[in-house]
Amino acid sequence: MSVAYTSAIAEVIKKLEAGNPLPPLVPEKEWSSELTDELAALSLEDLFQGQSLKDDIFGGAIKSGLLLWNDALDDSHDVSQELGNNTGSYWHGIMHRREPDYSNAKYWFGRVGTHPIFPELRERAIALFKETSNPSNALAQIGQTIEAQEHWDAYQFIDWCQAAENDLDSDVARFLQQVQAEEIKLLLAYSYRNAI
Repeated sequence: MSVAYTSAIAEVIKKLEAGNPLPPLVPEKEWSSELTDELAALSLEDLFQGQSLKDDIFGGAIKSGLLLWNDALDDSHDVSQELGNNTGSYWHGIMHRREPDYSNAKYWFGRVGTHPIFPELRERAIALFKETSNPSNALAQIGQTIEAQEHWDAYQFIDWCQAAENDLDSDVARFLQQVQAEEIKLLLAYSYRNAI
């Protein structure tokens, strides 16, 4: 389902898709400090270009998510820790997973519970796995686990990210980055639909 973002949000997404399409599992620094500064300077009114928000928490979730996609973990954290719903906890959990602070990420995913994007995220992960030619044994095991499980397991995903941290050039790490990119896009779309 395509989302018709405001032009301000769409422009940021366009920059991120062009320059940082697969955010690293554990970024060493923000992708673009200029973009971080630009996002920090934008109010929710600027981001949503005067469109009335039905929920400011979800509006803040958009800002947190864009900062997170830009690998600006601290700036994203400053926003997400103020968001008092399970989507805010989801952004908060992703930030800690990427930090990496895996036990803290699991705490925040515990606060998320079962999120509405989980079924579609699982489907996209399965599709990405099926597109992988000649997967390593490790990746094949991950793909088979996702397919065999009825529901998305955010804790298992955190464990896989932690295990991949020592071998970031592997097909497993690339696959996890692809899934993470889908996760960010799905959560942005969900946040936007609930903000307006």
